[in-house]
Amino acid sequence: MNRTTLLAVVLIVLIGVAVSFFLVHSQHMAITSGPNATTTPNLTGQAIFSDGEHGFTIRYLQSYETDYTFASFYHLPANWRAQALATGTGTPVIAIIGSRTQSDHSYPRYYDAEVRIGASSDPKEVARCLVPATDQGEQQLPDVTLGETSFKAFSFQDAAMMQYLKGVSYRTLHNGSCIAVEKLATGSSYADDPKSKDDIPQATLDQAYAALDAVVATFAFSTPS
Repeated sequence: MNRTTLLAVVLIVLIGVAVSFFLVHSQHMAITSGPNATTTPNLTGQAIFSDGEHGFTIRYLQSYETDYTFASFYHLPANWRAQALATGTGTPVIAIIGSRTQSDHSYPRYYDAEVRIGASSDPKEVARCLVPATDQGEQQLPDVTLGETSFKAFSFQDAAMMQYLKGVSYRTLHNGSCIAVEKLATGSSYADDPKSKDDIPQATLDQAYAALDAVVATFAFSTPS
C-alpha cells in the first residue's frame, strides 16, 4: 500500500468516527432538551424521559410501561404525590410502572410497583415539601443526592382491609415548585385463595419494588435551581 492509499484509508476511518460521534451526540441532545416532555429509546436498552417544563430527565427500562396520569388504588389516590393535601393542587408528570398485575383468583389480587414524579407550585404544598407529613405516617430518612441535587427523603406505609401501600418520597424545591420523585408499591395482601399456578411469589413482588431504586437513581435536573 503506497502512502497516498494509506492516507486515504486513514481519512475514511476518521470521517466514519466523526459521523458516528455526531449521530450519537445529536440523538442525546434530541432526547434531553426541548420545551415538551419526550420519551425516546437510547442505545443501551433503556428509555429516557425528558421534561422541559420542570427541567429534568430520568431513565428506565424499555420494558416498563409509562403513563402521564396517575392510577388510583385503595391506599394510593391519583394525586400529584402520595401524601398530598386534600386541598392542595399539583401536576402528575409521569408514572414509570415496573410491575402491575390484577387477578380474581390468584395471589396477589392486585399489585403495582412504580415510580411517580409530580410537581406542585401550590404555596401550601411548597411549604410542606421538605418536612415529613407526620400526621400521615411519614418518617424522615437521610438526605439523598439525585443528579447534583439534594433531596429530602421520607418513608411511609399504610395497611387496612387486606390492602397496603409502602413507599419512599424524595422531594426538593426547584424553581419555586415542589418536585416529588416517589418509589411506590401498593397491592392486596389477601392470601386465602386456593393455590394457583398463577400465584406470584412475594419475593418476585419485592424484587420488582426494589428494582425501582435503579430508576430513581437516574433522575437529574437539566439545569440547577
